[in-house]
Amino acid sequence: MRLIFIFLIPLFIYSEDYFNRLNPSPTKEMRLNIKNAKVCKNPAIAKENFDSNFKYGCFCGKNYPKITHPSKKSYKRLNRREREELISLYYKIKPYDDIDKLCMEHDICYIYEGREDQVCNDALYDGLRDLEREFEKKRDSKKARRCKRLTSDISSVFGTIFGAGDNISPFKFGLFAMITTPMTIATKSLQQSSRMIDGEPTYPLANEKCNIEDKIKD
Repeated sequence: MRLIFIFLIPLFIYSEDYFNRLNPSPTKEMRLNIKNAKVCKNPAIAKENFDSNFKYGCFCGKNYPKITHPSKKSYKRLNRREREELISLYYKIKPYDDIDKLCMEHDICYIYEGREDQVCNDALYDGLRDLEREFEKKRDSKKARRCKRLTSDISSVFGTIFGAGDNISPFKFGLFAMITTPMTIATKSLQQSSRMIDGEPTYPLANEKCNIEDKIKD
């Protein structure tokens, strides 16, 4: 199983807790876009063989979605006003589910900070771990187990060198490189072997949404 991928990451209760202190307060235009937002036409379905092309929902995945500022400049070269204009464009798209909401907030955090900031990665990691625990409470449901696996796998990347931010500390990078990355790869390889034996689908099926408040139906 290849784990070399970087996730960019819903109306999920924890996303606000982690990203409110990092992301901008919505402007009038942002609030209007949020009110009228619609889910993207073809939300991506997650596939287990992770690589740089991995996508899920409307926001999870490297360089996904491809939304750019009208100036065509990289988000890292935008000024404060231009960054807010780009964020407003993101708010025109409604996240697919709770996982996707965290991915959207993570994208916005990058844009607002003007770089792939480690604080954004840490916030996504913490939010996804909390979401994973919520799905664990519903583990009797096959759908909840599929959602938990996807949430766990996305979050695990942000504890490895594959999810390191531009400004990660030398200590944390060393921890990622020497300990958490090898452990994550070994763990995911064992999990994949186990799933091949039980034959159960790994991730959410087409049209399945991972929302904590939804009533679980298998």
